[in-house]
Amino acid sequence: MSDLKSRLKVSGAFIVAAALAWAGYEFIEANRHLVLYEVTLVFLLFSYLVVVLRGGWRDAALVCASLAFGIVAVEVVLWRMNNSPTTFREKGSWGIKGELGLSPIRPGLIHEKKVAANGDVIFDVTYTIKDDLTRKVDSPPGPLVAFFGDSFTYGAGVNDGDTLPQIFADLTQGAYRVVNYGVSGYGPQQALRALETDLYPALTQNPRLFVIQTAPWHAFRTSCKADNAWFGPSYELENGVPVYRGSCASRQSTFRRAITTLLRWTEAYDHFIGSREKPVDPQDMDLYVAIIGRAGEIAKQKYGVPTVVLYLPDDLSNPRYHLGPSVTNDSLMERLRATGVKVMDLTIDLNAYAGQRLIIPGDGHPTGLLNRIWGERLRDYVAAEFGGAADKAADSK
Repeated sequence: MSDLKSRLKVSGAFIVAAALAWAGYEFIEANRHLVLYEVTLVFLLFSYLVVVLRGGWRDAALVCASLAFGIVAVEVVLWRMNNSPTTFREKGSWGIKGELGLSPIRPGLIHEKKVAANGDVIFDVTYTIKDDLTRKVDSPPGPLVAFFGDSFTYGAGVNDGDTLPQIFADLTQGAYRVVNYGVSGYGPQQALRALETDLYPALTQNPRLFVIQTAPWHAFRTSCKADNAWFGPSYELENGVPVYRGSCASRQSTFRRAITTLLRWTEAYDHFIGSREKPVDPQDMDLYVAIIGRAGEIAKQKYGVPTVVLYLPDDLSNPRYHLGPSVTNDSLMERLRATGVKVMDLTIDLNAYAGQRLIIPGDGHPTGLLNRIWGERLRDYVAAEFGGAADKAADSK
């Protein structure tokens, strides 16, 4: 009878744990909070089993409870040590989409909130995702201007009306149909793969100009050294031409791929592995430049349009880069121009905007004001380079 009671208690504990696990998955938005919650639940479950079981089963439960407690302790300590903000994003709104990696996977409104470690709200915004799974841009039918890029282009931390593509559409007064293909965590490799595979049918509908927003740190992503490039496309240079080699994850060993997939949302992974990315070397930068150049080449050959690269400089003397003193932002822009793309420098004179908020505090993404400054410069750049209208650009190339 006592054995039956023990079995009933164990069965009941697993049922309760399963229900709580489901509830946690449904209602906890932040991935790292979810991991901490689930491991804590495992600890409580095995602690309960230590009480109700006897003999060898009790010893096994004690070992499992101890391991779970250790993981919980490490996660909590690192969470407090890192003092990093937490981003809350609606569940089921993002996932792996084909060969490009993580991106929005359903249309509609997506609420996203970023909270500092002290509880202050860094931003609290809503993104509108269209049926084609791109960020909403209000623009009329007409010649197409397509934007490619990362979270800066996508508009992380700002509402729909403050993204760079939307501001460009507004500033050009409806002259173009503007589409925002930017996605947080993307790089030039996603743009290239999309153009290679004809992923976006809209690009064939009266295209006039492609815009790629980028920065030197994208070389971490094109070389698969960045953690957020894990599910994205990877390339290798063959005779100076970037060749697709599957996803970044597929190029790793089975063991590392499994461990990374299981643990990449934990504080421990972020602290011990994710934050220790390998530096970018000259070969990585060669690949980065070649990928952008190849994207521009395909844009011209397949779609008949020029490409404008919006280049945001970075501090290349930072230890993250092992490039040598001869590699500068100016030299990188010249190398990009040599591939046939147009390059616009996004450098801003901060003194000219003293006291104005250009960057979201505690985040690093551009505010609507900075996007407007860049949008005005892009509008003027297009006018200067293409005689006032992007719809004349293809004929001028």
